[in-house]
Amino acid sequence: MTLNPKKEILYVGDPMCAWCFGFAPVLDALMDQFAGTVPFRFIMGGLRVEDPLLITEAFKPVLLKNWRGVTQTTGQAISTHLLSDASDFHYDSRPASQAFVAVRRLDETLALPYYQALHHAFYMEMKDITQPEILGHLAEEVGLNRSVVLDLMTTESVRLETQADFELAAACNAQAFPALVLKEGETASILNQGYKPLNILQRHIADWIHGTLRTDEITPALLIFGRAS
Repeated sequence: MTLNPKKEILYVGDPMCAWCFGFAPVLDALMDQFAGTVPFRFIMGGLRVEDPLLITEAFKPVLLKNWRGVTQTTGQAISTHLLSDASDFHYDSRPASQAFVAVRRLDETLALPYYQALHHAFYMEMKDITQPEILGHLAEEVGLNRSVVLDLMTTESVRLETQADFELAAACNAQAFPALVLKEGETASILNQGYKPLNILQRHIADWIHGTLRTDEITPALLIFGRAS
């Protein structure tokens, strides 16, 4: 099949979203299967950007339970030592989201590798990706100049572009991550909000590409139509 210029798949995620980290193998498989047929575009959803959450001792068991659920469901192992080592860690995904947008602007082909590097650093190495030195180091690892990325990510234009990502996700009704939005012209439909197995997503995307997607086959609670620009 050839690339369809009228359709695209929006991936909505967040660098500090555990289920997005768990979804990575599914995303890789979908891109391997469909990237030559329909383009994928990556936007940030803004998981925790308006009210950074202080990870208190009382909240740590809640977070650990969620992470264990991710590992049990997806097989993606998550380290936990940051919760022990950092007594004043704030769950704030805005810095990493703005770093992602800066990388995307500099070289769109490096956006996904950088996003994956953010997930790996946070969930497997438990590095604090709210910190500029970590964000800059990861940018360098994917082939960019760390100073250029760090300077760009703090500019007003990148802040606004990142906010535009959050607003686009909201306009598509992507309220939980990871989300895949099937976009055709000015119409967008949510395929999934949160983790879904590969085989289900493969079937629905293939049907959508061929124009035979039966919307009644998608869980009604996850079928939300909106407009995206």
